[in-house]
Amino acid sequence: MAQFQTLSVPSPVAPRRAMFSMDIEGQYWKYFGFIVGVGFLMRLACFTGLIGSDDVVYSHFAQLIAQLSYRPELHHAALRYGLLLPLGVLYRVFGVGEWTTIMVPLLASTLSVPAVMLIGQKLLGSRVALLAGMLIATFPAELRYATILVPEPLAEFYGLVAILIYLYWGAENQTSAGLLSGLCMGVAYLTKEPVLFVAPALMIDAILTRRWRLLLAITVGMLMIAGAEHAYYKAVTGDLMFRPHAMVQHNGSLAAVEANRYLGRRLFEEYPRMMILPTWSFGLHSLFAILLALPACFLLSVEKWRLPVLWALLPLIYLNFGTSSLTSYWVLPAEQRYLLFIYPPLFMLAAVAVIRIGSLRPHAAPFLGLVFSLVLVTGFYCGFADRARGWRTDAIKELRTIGEKARSRNYRTVAFEGDEPEQWQQSMEILDHDLTLSTDSKAADLVIRPDAFGLPAVVS
Repeated sequence: MAQFQTLSVPSPVAPRRAMFSMDIEGQYWKYFGFIVGVGFLMRLACFTGLIGSDDVVYSHFAQLIAQLSYRPELHHAALRYGLLLPLGVLYRVFGVGEWTTIMVPLLASTLSVPAVMLIGQKLLGSRVALLAGMLIATFPAELRYATILVPEPLAEFYGLVAILIYLYWGAENQTSAGLLSGLCMGVAYLTKEPVLFVAPALMIDAILTRRWRLLLAITVGMLMIAGAEHAYYKAVTGDLMFRPHAMVQHNGSLAAVEANRYLGRRLFEEYPRMMILPTWSFGLHSLFAILLALPACFLLSVEKWRLPVLWALLPLIYLNFGTSSLTSYWVLPAEQRYLLFIYPPLFMLAAVAVIRIGSLRPHAAPFLGLVFSLVLVTGFYCGFADRARGWRTDAIKELRTIGEKARSRNYRTVAFEGDEPEQWQQSMEILDHDLTLSTDSKAADLVIRPDAFGLPAVVS
């Protein structure tokens, strides 16, 4: 916080930039708690829930864990242990349902808001922390995926915890902090593999600050997770390289094949277009952060911007140009949610630029405040307008209604007819776990099959 107090100017101009230079001493934690609370309420307001896609696959494997009947399968979703294990525990304790299914990403996304602010406060001061917290609290992609069972919100949170430990205890207790940080990075990797590329940012920073024990401890922590994982595969399946072999299966998916068929467009158009053009998922947040991140680097010393830039840049390079195959170049499919964990450092840098420019150019402060407020409001609007859209959400809405009627009439069995995907059955098992799936339509209390619009409808 102290580094920004040198920016104060005589009182005649102070009111014009109060948003950026007000004294928050004694009020910081109130603002902090308010931002966290509002971020949580926004995530609830933008509720999506089940989407009938990858989420039911993750739920299936988590249910096997809850039933103590899980075994590794050659499917990438079966190996996302950072997501599957906490979800399996929730299922075991509270039962299977839609809310228990989305509780893990909801908590992870909500807790990412205070984590970003704590990191921002340590790196760049309290004002930066609060503005960065506002940005991530209202980021449409965070709002959208906070209540969908996908691994990215949880992987992002594990990565933030690793960085928190590194920053707050890395200087005082290099061995313990590095080990814990490395373990968290390892768990983030077990949740979503590309998050591992945040670790080199910490390792490069440790090298440049000559903290060799910290560097070694981070490496050991990650190797401990990797060693335990592969030892488990060897013991259970007999295949030490089970994960790479599962990725070979994944590379045959339609999304992966399409990405590699149009390689030039995938490498040089898709992610830049996602990040620069305003969309429902990114609102104005992404463009705002990108435009201000570069000037922030000129306004800060190298020691201040080095870690945030490495944190954002290294994973982005891998996501865009990296390969998911060890034997040939096989680019990863491009998805909006894959970018979630590169935005916290960009938001911090954008907050620095807002504060510094508002302080150095007092007459620009009202305009900056207006633009910043517009970004926040637009972000929530985009998240709210985009809730419960896409994938199979229309079918899920119908299944919810059917499940409510089934409970009110005390129905116990349901059968599905037609050629619709298995996800309908899996979704219904989550929405109403008391309903028993039947293969005999004549004996079932409910029979569901597609209507003229391809949505689930009760036929008897």
